[in-house]
Amino acid sequence: MKRFLPRRRALAALLALLGACTLPTQSQQTQAVEISFDDFEGLTMLPFTIDYSSPYFTDGTDWTKNFPTGWTLDNSGNTYNNDTMPGEFDGWSLMDVASWIGHADVQAGRDRCFFGSTDRNIALVADPDEADDGGNADLGSPENPLYNSYISRTYDVSGRDLASLMVDFDFDFVCEDTQTGVVDISFDGGTTWQNLLTIDSTVDSGAISTELGDQGSFVAGVDFTSDLAATQVVLRFGCINASNDWWFCVDNIGLADQNSVIAFEDFEDTTDMQAFDAVNAGPTEPFDPSDGTDYTKDIPNWVIYNDGTPDLPLKKMYYTSQEDAFQGWSAVDALSWFDQQGDQQRGFFNFPARNTILLCDGDAHEDNLVGDEDAPPEGEKQFNSFIERTFDMSGYDNTTLQIEFMWESRLYASQRAVAQVSFDYGTTWTTILDVDSDRLNLDGDGLPEDAAYEATLYDFLFNDNNGNGYVDADGEDVVNTFVGPQQFVFGNASSALPASKSNTLKLRFGCLDTGNDWWFAVDDVRVSADTQTYVMGDSTGDGNVDFSDIDGFANALFGAAPYDARFDFKADGVINFDDIDGFAAELFN
Repeated sequence: MKRFLPRRRALAALLALLGACTLPTQSQQTQAVEISFDDFEGLTMLPFTIDYSSPYFTDGTDWTKNFPTGWTLDNSGNTYNNDTMPGEFDGWSLMDVASWIGHADVQAGRDRCFFGSTDRNIALVADPDEADDGGNADLGSPENPLYNSYISRTYDVSGRDLASLMVDFDFDFVCEDTQTGVVDISFDGGTTWQNLLTIDSTVDSGAISTELGDQGSFVAGVDFTSDLAATQVVLRFGCINASNDWWFCVDNIGLADQNSVIAFEDFEDTTDMQAFDAVNAGPTEPFDPSDGTDYTKDIPNWVIYNDGTPDLPLKKMYYTSQEDAFQGWSAVDALSWFDQQGDQQRGFFNFPARNTILLCDGDAHEDNLVGDEDAPPEGEKQFNSFIERTFDMSGYDNTTLQIEFMWESRLYASQRAVAQVSFDYGTTWTTILDVDSDRLNLDGDGLPEDAAYEATLYDFLFNDNNGNGYVDADGEDVVNTFVGPQQFVFGNASSALPASKSNTLKLRFGCLDTGNDWWFAVDDVRVSADTQTYVMGDSTGDGNVDFSDIDGFANALFGAAPYDARFDFKADGVINFDDIDGFAAELFN
């Protein structure tokens, strides 16, 4: 294991090992190569744990009563006056679950349709609650329920082994005052029925479902008796004896025998969906858009620092959020984030979409603190988090380095978004992006605004002070790269953004000095550089920097050998004492 030597001892070692070796100058081969690209897609995501109110889909492809072939709707038992009833809630309909949720929101303290995906998933829905709401028809009362709707399908089972018949389906049933859900099967064309499932409103706010896609399964000889001579089977679903509150939802209906699948309906091929007719602002209960693939902290190649860094030990998370997704940096499904948090101008540059991003959200963190924690030290804010990646730059020329990424931030009372690079293993850092709400004076504390600093952000600033068509009445700024990634181009010591030569690059993003309001998001991080034929500091050409290379560096340092680009760590065209730190960093790391 290598250990750091004090600089004086490192110089003494170089002098002691000085020899008369002469090394030829190495030429550089120029060829731009993409070193890495992180778009953070394809990660294994976890579900959010906190519920919020937000919109979802209601885009005009929301529902239909044009059921697939074989399905028949029977609303003959509905005794309400349906003159004012929107078609989508007049008995059973096929619904886009995401649209249904967006239209009706959450009731009974939970999301509609617990099973399956809420992302463009079509299911059979009977919703007496929505049928009764918003000036629709009067569905009666618990003592006189007027909603009784059935939907059924007839299956051809000729030649099937009905002794081994199995029926499967997913369902979600929620009720309050009065409602019954039934599933029946018939082998004689619907003359007689055997009941597979009955769910009744025996308790207030009852909720029964096959959550997460575990189907209800019913087997011949156990749950029903098959007529082995039958050539048809009829399956029906009923939402009956209902007035107001709440719904019955069914999906993924399958029949099979021991030999093969007879039929399977998931309704996803339905194409003639239409817009909702009913106007409903929705209730005020929280809404969780989570589909179980919302965030992760397991991000390949990236390391999260929530407990400070060696150079900034006080920049850490002082409070804990109940929602782990917002405890410092995470990789987050942008659509889940956008909908869970209810917009608030989130997602300005490439959201909403099923797109995974790096995210720090101090606002969401503040909303869900665990509590009973010590305050941060004086002068420090509660929320500070870094995420960092180390890149192997052996054989690449840092003076041709290009770093680009998408980013977005919304600033208000206090938040600082930074991007920084280090060429010496994290000993020193160069800040390439610094978006600081304190310097913009957004909280109206009377301090002078840093106009020159604000001008540096004009290309990315979207509020009412730079005439770009976006007006924020609250005076809060959204800054982002929605038109495309921002690029940072490095050069030699004389450039505006000089790069030291080294065999590593550290890139980190920090969301610092944050209380409440708002966030920092990053995506599509790309690193590229030209190739070079040598490894910095490697005089022997073995691909490593070790004590056998000290002789070569000393020759170049003291003029015993011609200029050698392998030892020009400062990239200024000369080998001198400014390069000692760079060589020592490679030698002792």
